[in-house]
Amino acid sequence: MAGAPDESAERIAERGREALLERLRGAFEEAAAAHADVLEIDDERLEQMVQRAADRADGLQWRRALASVATEELGIGLGEALGHPAVARAQELVGAPSYEDGLAAIAEGKPPEAGEAAPEDGAGEDGEVAPETEEEKEPSPSALDIRLTVVHLDGLPEVEGKGELELLFSDDGLAVLGANDQASLLHFRWSELRRLEVQPGRSRILRRRGARLVLAAGARRGNFEARGVDAEELGQRLAPALAKVGEGT
Repeated sequence: MAGAPDESAERIAERGREALLERLRGAFEEAAAAHADVLEIDDERLEQMVQRAADRADGLQWRRALASVATEELGIGLGEALGHPAVARAQELVGAPSYEDGLAAIAEGKPPEAGEAAPEDGAGEDGEVAPETEEEKEPSPSALDIRLTVVHLDGLPEVEGKGELELLFSDDGLAVLGANDQASLLHFRWSELRRLEVQPGRSRILRRRGARLVLAAGARRGNFEARGVDAEELGQRLAPALAKVGEGT
């Protein structure tokens, strides 16, 4: 079974781009709908935008897409899949930018490095593109879009016993979604969140990596566990979100 890890990586890599495209389609369709009153985009144009975005996807976007494939291929949770060796190998096989470099860039407050893309149509020899008019601008996903698979530990009755959940950190705040059906269970605006803190896992006896995420909104307090990542890595991934706590009105 020595070749099993590489075989798994190859299967994950084969499905990786389609998984990435699926995630991007949802984001672009949502953005297009939000701009529908001022901008009309047909399906063909939208697909072109999605394909172009996939060509430019950074290491974090690729890792999330590959990890989602690994949850099916390997039968593990998304948190564990993000750090799985087969997923890391699959990222190398597809030639995607580095996941680790993307995490480091976020920690330093820099945008993650995206994949190399060809110049846009209409670009001059120097690569510059003429400014777009309002009608030509393409809708883009939220500037902040971080997803994290977790298990609720305690504090929030609305998600008690729901099993694996997904936390979505966006410009609108923090949403708690069902991991399978993506149903919205809870939502906190950034102005409501007074505390969002990453802590080490509660048990050092259990031989697995895991970190806790603690939130406080008014008198409410919730605790989640993210498996497969340690507190340092989780803190790096969530750095842009942690910086937004208390923002907005």
